Amino acid sequence: MDSLHCARQRIRAFIAGSTVEEDPQHAENTLQWLLRLRPDAGPALQLAALAHDIERATPDRYRREHFDDYDSFKAAHAERGARLLHGILQDCGVDEDIAREACRLVRLHETGGDTDADSLRDADSLSYFDINLPLYYQREGHAETLRRSRWGLRRLSPEARAWLTRLQHHPPHLRRLIQQAMADTNL
Repeated sequence: MDSLHCARQRIRAFIAGSTVEEDPQHAENTLQWLLRLRPDAGPALQLAALAHDIERATPDRYRREHFDDYDSFKAAHAERGARLLHGILQDCGVDEDIAREACRLVRLHETGGDTDADSLRDADSLSYFDINLPLYYQREGHAETLRRSRWGLRRLSPEARAWLTRLQHHPPHLRRLIQQAMADTNL
């Protein structure tokens, strides 16, 4: 088994252990969105897309209520995810340059900062609206889902926002929630 295949399989197996129902599908869907946005994405970016939320699959995953604000929570989540990914990539013998870049991208997946990190952030956000939204709403309720959706919309690039407008598969109450979040954030 080659090192990249090993890494993908280990990441998938790790995420399959998450107690958050949508995490395995979100990982795969984020990779799919990335490849729509960036068909030329290299192995580091693809590994980062698959593993960006690996921290959530740990039994002692970070919870937002333990942080002063949402951005601090997301920064800690991204940093820990990068450390977890690094261990997997080392164990699989992934080239150090690819491993270093994949971990850097996981650290930046919430904020972006360059072309690759911005693409990963967009893919993650689009996957939230595509896959996570219904289960998040069911678990967290209307007010929290609206807050989280506003946060997600603010981080989307104009190109990714255009993709978001094409998502029509949600029930009417969730489409209205997205429209409200867009209006609230002046998008």
